[in-house]
Amino acid sequence: MSIRTRIASAVTAIVLLAAIIGFSIMPQGSQEGSPAAFFSRRKTLYLWYEDAALTDFLNSVTVSYNDRQTRYRVEPKLISDTDYLDRIYKASINNNDLPDIYILGNDSLERAVLTGLAAPVMDSTHFTDTKYFPQAAIDAVTYEGETVAYPLSFETSALLYNEDYLQMMADKAGKSLEDTVPKTIIDIISLSNSFDAPEGVTDIFKWDVSDIFYNYYFIGNYMSVGGKDGDDPKNLDIYNSKVIQCLQVYQQLNSYFAINTDTDDYSSVINDFADGRIVFTVATTGAVKTLRDKIASGDSTVRYGVTMLPDLTKDLKSKPMSVTDCFVVNGYSEQQNAANSFIQYVLYSQMSDFYARTGKAPALSSYDYSATDDHMTGFCKSYDASAPITKLREASNFWMLMENAFAKIWDGADSNDTMHDLYEQLMVQITGGSVTVNRLPDPERIDISAQLTGGD
Repeated sequence: MSIRTRIASAVTAIVLLAAIIGFSIMPQGSQEGSPAAFFSRRKTLYLWYEDAALTDFLNSVTVSYNDRQTRYRVEPKLISDTDYLDRIYKASINNNDLPDIYILGNDSLERAVLTGLAAPVMDSTHFTDTKYFPQAAIDAVTYEGETVAYPLSFETSALLYNEDYLQMMADKAGKSLEDTVPKTIIDIISLSNSFDAPEGVTDIFKWDVSDIFYNYYFIGNYMSVGGKDGDDPKNLDIYNSKVIQCLQVYQQLNSYFAINTDTDDYSSVINDFADGRIVFTVATTGAVKTLRDKIASGDSTVRYGVTMLPDLTKDLKSKPMSVTDCFVVNGYSEQQNAANSFIQYVLYSQMSDFYARTGKAPALSSYDYSATDDHMTGFCKSYDASAPITKLREASNFWMLMENAFAKIWDGADSNDTMHDLYEQLMVQITGGSVTVNRLPDPERIDISAQLTGGD
C-alpha cells in the first residue's frame, strides 16, 4: 500500500471515529436529519409472511413506517416453507433471527398460543365493539377470552348472479331486480322452472360441489366446531337433526342441477359464469378480480351482482365459513410494544389501498371499495354473517372429513349414517379414547318437490 493511500485511510478512519463519538453524545432530538443519522442504532423488527401477494403492500408500509420514526425499522421477509409455523417456532426457541411479527391464518392460532408464539394484543380500543372489526373478525382472533392477534384480511363465500338473466326473470314475474334476488335454494329452483333460458345458458345454478368452502353454508348454521370462537373442545355439535335435514336437502339438489364432480371444479365454474353460461354460482372473493380482469380485457361482458348465500328453505337457514389472516406478535419477541405499535399503524392508518395492492379483502368494518370494485361489499356482508374456521388442533382434519362426507352424500349415501360415522371418528380424535355415539332417529325428511308445489 502506498504512503498516500495509507494517509488517506488514516484520515478516513479518524473522520469516522469522530462522527461516531459525536453521534453518541449528541442530544436525541438533534439526530434526525443529521449526517449522524447514518449511524443510527435503530432496532430491527422482523416481519414474516408467506403470501407473495402481500409483498408490494408490506414493502410500502414498512418504508413509510421506517421513515416516520427513528427508533425502529421493520424488515419484511417472505417465507416459503411447507411448515411455516414450525419454522417460526424453531427460529424463536433458538433465538435465531426470530420474527417479531408474522402473518397467520386464524385456524392456526391455538397452536401458536400453546407454543408461546402468540402474545395477547396491546390494544384496549379497537376490539370492544364492531366499529373497527366485524364480529366474525373479532371471534376469529379470540382464544380463551383473550384477543391474541389482529385481523388483517378474510376469505369467505357469497352468491354471484348474472344481472341480465335475473332481470329477465324479474320482468317475467313483474318484479324488480332486487325483489327477484333469491333468498333460498327453493327460490332458485322456482326461478329455473319458469325461466326461458337464452341460447348459451347451460346451467341455472352450478358450484364446485367437491370443495367444502362452497358447501359449508348448507350446514353452517346448525353446526359448532369449538363454539363461537372455535376454541372450545367441549363445544362440538356436528351431529344433530338439523344438520341431517340440511344434508338431505343438499342431496336432493343432485337431481335438479347437473354438476359433474370430476370436471366442474371452481376454476371452470367461474370461467363458465364469466362466459354467461351460468345464472347463479357460489364464489370466494378472488372471483371479483378474475371477472374484473376478464371484463377489462374483453374476454367477458358479464354484468353481475354479489349477495348473501341463500338459505336452503324458509325454515333451514344457511351460514358460510370464513378464514381470517392475522398479524400476530411473537410471544418470544423482546420488542412486543414496538411490534404492536407497527401493526396498529398499518391497520388504522395505512389500509386505504390494501385491496387494490393485494387483491385481498381487508377484515375491517365499513371498508370503502368505491375506488376499486363495489362487488366486494357483498362479500363483506357475507363475512359479517360467517362462522370463523375452528382453531382446535384436534379438529384440524375436520374439513377434509366433512368434504368427504359431502361427496358421499351427493352420490347417494345416507345423511344420518354418514354424519354419525364422522362424529364418532372426530370424538375419538379429540378424546384420544374409544367413543361410541348412538345413532339419532331419522328426522322428518324435507322434500324439495313438495315445497315447490306449495306443500310442507
